[in-house]
Amino acid sequence: MMTKEKINFYFILILIGIMRITPFFIIYFVSDILYIIFYYLISYRKKTVYDNLQKVFPNKSKGDINKIAKKFYKNLADIIIEGFKGFAMTEKQMLNRFIALNPEVANKYFDQGKDIIILGSHYANWEWGAVACGTQFKHKTAVLYKPLKNKMFDNYVRNKRARFGVDLVPITNTRDYFILTKKQAVAYVMLADQSPSNQKKAIWVDFFKHKTAFLHGPERYAKMFNIPIVYFDVQRVKRGFYTLNVIDISKDYTSIQKDGLTKIFVSIIEKIIQKKPEDWLWSHKRWKYKSPS
Repeated sequence: MMTKEKINFYFILILIGIMRITPFFIIYFVSDILYIIFYYLISYRKKTVYDNLQKVFPNKSKGDINKIAKKFYKNLADIIIEGFKGFAMTEKQMLNRFIALNPEVANKYFDQGKDIIILGSHYANWEWGAVACGTQFKHKTAVLYKPLKNKMFDNYVRNKRARFGVDLVPITNTRDYFILTKKQAVAYVMLADQSPSNQKKAIWVDFFKHKTAFLHGPERYAKMFNIPIVYFDVQRVKRGFYTLNVIDISKDYTSIQKDGLTKIFVSIIEKIIQKKPEDWLWSHKRWKYKSPS
C-alpha cells in the first residue's frame, strides 16, 4: 500500500533524477520562477524576513530593506534548487563548484591526531559546505543534524552523504558520538546559528545589539574534550560557484573566558552578514525567545 510518506519519497526521487540530467542554466531558470513564487505569489515568511531585517538594520531605508529582501529570496530559491541538484552531482562536479581555499588550517589538526569542531551558519550554500568537508579535508566528517520526518528520505540522504565520506549524526546522539572510539580524527560539523530548543542551557550573546540565544553544545564539547573549533566561511563567487575559508577561532582555550568561543563565533558571523546580508537565512525566527532577566 502506498502511504503518503512513500508517495512523497518517490516524488523527490523523480525530482532528483530530473536534476541529474538537467544542466545548470536550466535549473537556474527554474530558480528564477521559484523566486517569483516565493516573493510575489505566496509571500513565503515575508513578515518574518522583513521583521528580522528591520531589527538588524534599523537605520536602513525601506528601499534598502526591500533590495536585501528580494536578493535574499533569490538566494533562497538558488540554495533549494542547488540542494536537490547536489544529490545528483559527482565528486568531480562538487570539487569544481565548491573550493576550499585553505584546508591546511583544519588539516594541521588532523596531522596532530586531533578532532575538530566545525561551526557553520545558514549562509550561502551551507549544504554543499558540509559535503565539501568529506572531499577536501583529511578528517572524517560527521554532520550533526535534525533527522527528517520522512524516514525513507532520511535514509536516502544519509546514504548520499556517505558517498562523499560524510556521516549524518542525529542531534539526539551527539554526546554518544563524541565519546565513541574512532579509527581516525573526526570533524564534527554544527550549524550553530539556529535557535536552541533548550532555553535553560542556551548561551545568551549580543547579536546585532539584541540578546540572542545560541546553542551551548559547541562550546561545551570543545572544552569537555579539548577539541579545537574552526568556522567555515562560505561565500558565493558567482551563481553556482562557492569558496570556503577556514577560520581558526580557538587557538588557546586558556585565554578565552566563559562563553568566549560562542562570542567569537557570533562576532564572525555578524561581520560576514553585514558585508552581504542577502545570503543569510532571514526566514527563520531568530529572535523568537526573550532573554531571561
